[in-house]
Amino acid sequence: MNIHSLKINHITRPMGYLYKTLTATYLTENSMGKRQESARILVARDINFTDLVFDTGRSARVSGLGTPLSFSQEPQTRYYWKVQVWDEKGNTGESAAEWFETGLMDGGFSGQFISPDLEPSIQPVFVKTFELDKKPESARLYLCCLGVYEVYINGIRVGEEVLAPGITVYEHYVQYQTYDAGNMLHRGENLIEVIAGDGWYKGLYGYRQNNDYRKGKAFELLADLYVDGALALCTDLSWQVKKSKIIISDIYDGEYRDDTLEDYARFPVKAGKLDKGVVKERLGLPVKVKEIRKPKALITTPKGETVLDMGQNMVGWVAFHCREKRGTKISLEHGEVLQDGCFYNKNYRTAKARYDYISDGQQKKVHARLTFFGFQYVKITGIENARLEDFQGEVLYSDLEETGRMETGNKDLNQLISNILWSQKGNFLDIPTDCPQRDEKMGWTGDAQIFAGTACLNMDCYEFFRKYLNDISLEQKDTRGLVPQIVPSVGRNERTSAAWGDAAVIIPWVLYQYYGDSSILAEQYESMEAWVAYIDRQNEENGTDPDLWQNGFHYGDWLALDGGCYHMPTGGTDVIYISSAYFYYSVTLLAKSAEALGKTEDCEKYSRKSQRIRNAILQEYFTANGKLSIDTQAAYTVAIVFELVREKAQLELIKEQFLMRIRKDGYSLKTGFVGTPFILEALSRCGRSDLAYRILLSKEYPGWLYPVTLGATTMWERWDALNPDGSMSDSGMNSLNHYANGSVQEWMYTRMAGIKPQSKGAGFKHVSIKPQIHPGAGWMEMVLKTAAGVYKIHWEI
Repeated sequence: MNIHSLKINHITRPMGYLYKTLTATYLTENSMGKRQESARILVARDINFTDLVFDTGRSARVSGLGTPLSFSQEPQTRYYWKVQVWDEKGNTGESAAEWFETGLMDGGFSGQFISPDLEPSIQPVFVKTFELDKKPESARLYLCCLGVYEVYINGIRVGEEVLAPGITVYEHYVQYQTYDAGNMLHRGENLIEVIAGDGWYKGLYGYRQNNDYRKGKAFELLADLYVDGALALCTDLSWQVKKSKIIISDIYDGEYRDDTLEDYARFPVKAGKLDKGVVKERLGLPVKVKEIRKPKALITTPKGETVLDMGQNMVGWVAFHCREKRGTKISLEHGEVLQDGCFYNKNYRTAKARYDYISDGQQKKVHARLTFFGFQYVKITGIENARLEDFQGEVLYSDLEETGRMETGNKDLNQLISNILWSQKGNFLDIPTDCPQRDEKMGWTGDAQIFAGTACLNMDCYEFFRKYLNDISLEQKDTRGLVPQIVPSVGRNERTSAAWGDAAVIIPWVLYQYYGDSSILAEQYESMEAWVAYIDRQNEENGTDPDLWQNGFHYGDWLALDGGCYHMPTGGTDVIYISSAYFYYSVTLLAKSAEALGKTEDCEKYSRKSQRIRNAILQEYFTANGKLSIDTQAAYTVAIVFELVREKAQLELIKEQFLMRIRKDGYSLKTGFVGTPFILEALSRCGRSDLAYRILLSKEYPGWLYPVTLGATTMWERWDALNPDGSMSDSGMNSLNHYANGSVQEWMYTRMAGIKPQSKGAGFKHVSIKPQIHPGAGWMEMVLKTAAGVYKIHWEI
């Protein structure tokens, strides 16, 4: 018996995390028995388990999908834990010990926030020397610095994390990081340096029309260093700053670094402005360099430009070996596509996306440090004899484990699968962003919720979304339940929409369905209720029908092709029908969440409410003979997948209408953000997976394989981002790395591979496997690592 993959809150060996709830998960492989009969989890202060603090006892309630650990945690403590499992035959096994560690907790920091006493635009390096009378046996550095930072002790980089502390709803929550610094300290004098950049916090980020949000913000540093259990150093006014060699750092515009600068002057610090009360342990996974990519080619364009082709639209930066003489300026400009064979990045709008470097004449590896870029092509100037082997792409994304893998006998379909994963990687950088390249890079809630299912099958996204959902909850504190269309809202939290704000309910439910751990429902339940209460209050204040959502702004079926003209991006489906359908869907999921949490009264209350909403929609949008009065692909899709229509005869009528609409549209997609994620599932529920395959496998515009035929390596924001000749169709809103339409892969998992959790089988504990095969795919192989174990499915024709 092999008991492995032990995680706390879905993280291996978390150190200094915020444990809103504390949940243990594990996997068991056993060739002797068929199922776990019971299990036991022990938690102790020591690796020998002599000082126990928690013991579930042997119990059938202990589950590898998620078992709560209920005990009073102490700050700055490493806890060891292990699992014993018994199968139905009495065989038993025991895991190796694992650990997790708490942070400062409620005791908080001893240090104070400090800021540079310099002009606000100067990028600083905080410095402090200190003495130790012996080499420590252990040390912990607790640190937070805004905007973003890197920390060095005695010239050695501490940790591998990039762009810490990440982006949060800063007004309510700032994350600090915990570092094991023991091996970097020595007896005698030590030096700590913190290199800071503007980042999301004080840079040119967010809504550009909202510059007031950035006014008055300063670099802020807070740190405590504990050596052998005692406080050895903390931030105070004795620290100093020096000017960084990084002159400019910005999330949109890039970075400018001058290694010829030799300004050794030290300047004082002053008391910072931030309240230490908003600083808490981290929730987010670290952003890291996750992959190294060798470039595909170094080309000379018709304009004479030197351009590096990475062969893949990626997110991160290019590192290069610099050999240029002192004073040489090297510039790297980033773009997603070539136009007429030449460099192009007008679709980045106002974002400069540029890295400038002034060489000091020393040969060294050079790359950006406090920003990131989305790109495939890099225009290089300033390098006299550029050589392909001197460059490498360093791919950044949150520290996510890949859990799903699919491959088919269709190379174009395989490229689509790759494109979806690469768009997830590029946009899952601390928050789920819409796009990683232009003057946006923001956490659009609508994009996140429609892609959540695919995301959670491709990667273990539980903790990643846990942080994002926490940010949603914090935003709601200031909006009386409204979920902003962008989270964090970056100073503008007043706008929401159906399908966007519903992320507060849908994402927690998706996490529960695919991971089986109900703690996320418990953590987010208040937020989920608050969103529904917000809609109720809007109806009350506007005097609209309490069982529909007939007020406010809505994006509708955003970017649908049936709106009548290019400038009607909300699509042709009645936006109030969509908003009311999502109202119903969220209330239905809230009722199911209440049931999963054992909240019987709430379950009954929200079940009754959802039925009232459904009845109102049927009365408002369906004719007396049962037909849907809105004749669009999205309208039928929502009716079928959200189960607005349940009576068999009427459902068959709606299915007939839907299939007729598909035929009238030439078996071509007309849907946008709302309809596209579900349209293939709707066809499968009509018993027409053959038509779903027909649409999926089409290489014509609009469709999933059209971009593949034009060389796409990520998902596009628009179906027609590029014209058939490869020219950009529009430069105003045209990202070539936008994961939303990649939501189709959830259908590929649940229909093509055919695996679904059963209604009482959250976390894939109980599944149905019913593949929908098709000769256009040739064959299909799927490997899916779930909370219940690994599933492998293969079929071929």
